[in-house]
Amino acid sequence: MKQYFLGIDGGQSHTTALVADTQGRILGRGGAGPSNHTREPGGRERLVTAVTKSVSEALAAAGLLRGKSIRDVPFASAYLAMTGEPEDKVDIVNELLRAEHLVVGHDAPGALAGALAGKEGVIVLAGTGSVACGETRDGKFARIGGHGYLFGDEGSAFAIAVDALTVALHCEDRGQEHLLTPALLKYFKRDSLKAIAEDVYAGVLTRDRLASFATKVSQLADRKDDASQEILEVAAENLAEMAISVVFKLGLEQSKKTVPVSFGGGVFNSRRVLRVFAELVQETLPRVQVVPPQFGPEVGALLLAYRQAGRKTTPKLLTQISETQAQI
Repeated sequence: MKQYFLGIDGGQSHTTALVADTQGRILGRGGAGPSNHTREPGGRERLVTAVTKSVSEALAAAGLLRGKSIRDVPFASAYLAMTGEPEDKVDIVNELLRAEHLVVGHDAPGALAGALAGKEGVIVLAGTGSVACGETRDGKFARIGGHGYLFGDEGSAFAIAVDALTVALHCEDRGQEHLLTPALLKYFKRDSLKAIAEDVYAGVLTRDRLASFATKVSQLADRKDDASQEILEVAAENLAEMAISVVFKLGLEQSKKTVPVSFGGGVFNSRRVLRVFAELVQETLPRVQVVPPQFGPEVGALLLAYRQAGRKTTPKLLTQISETQAQI
């Protein structure tokens, strides 16, 4: 009987599912909307829809669905790397999927496994929120951050956008003009900065929408705006500190081999953030090398599905995944 493996990356904006066989051949991919924070109103329904739709699409693409529900297709192993509170999703996922090995975990380990192809090292993620984690060859795991926008998320897109609005408000209070002000008003289609702030407090302007302004801050920084450059550099410093902290928590600063530190999330699309981040990490830890991710988090989730079923991450497995991922 053929065995199939499932990896799911579930985030704040989208959910991606991959179905693969024992050899690492990816047979199907599926996508859906957000699958985060089941405690929020409508959260359970979003999760059910996201998992059902993404897995259905992946199974259909693999030719395995054939009119069945996703629960009618058993997996040898399934790993769901989910943002938010994974423990709140376990019972829901168990109702939707069948697998000999089924784990619902945080999204960061999935991103780490994908970025470093299952090898030892560290990753820093900075999208709407921020988190860093790492793992050693002997399985020791450490995580920094991921505490949400009230108690953490330093260096995140949300933090960058909040800093931008704060700077603009302070300048306005002091009768000073700033490039951030017209950029904010145009982006959020408001007549005043006060109106934007009020929209945030009232919940009219969502956290994700506010965080999306980070891309504009990056553009202003590229136009040599001093305040925008400083905001991004502070973000990079915070993210570098997270990476360095994970390295020390794992004891990897004593490694005689090069320690890879990777990155992910939209904040790192800023060349300035990535440059300052890499410089600070490598200045502090000369044996660390900042490297781009080898695979995305959905492949990372798939690799973790193989791992929990006792399959090793061999070069042959990675080659099959790489070649077939490009074909689907």
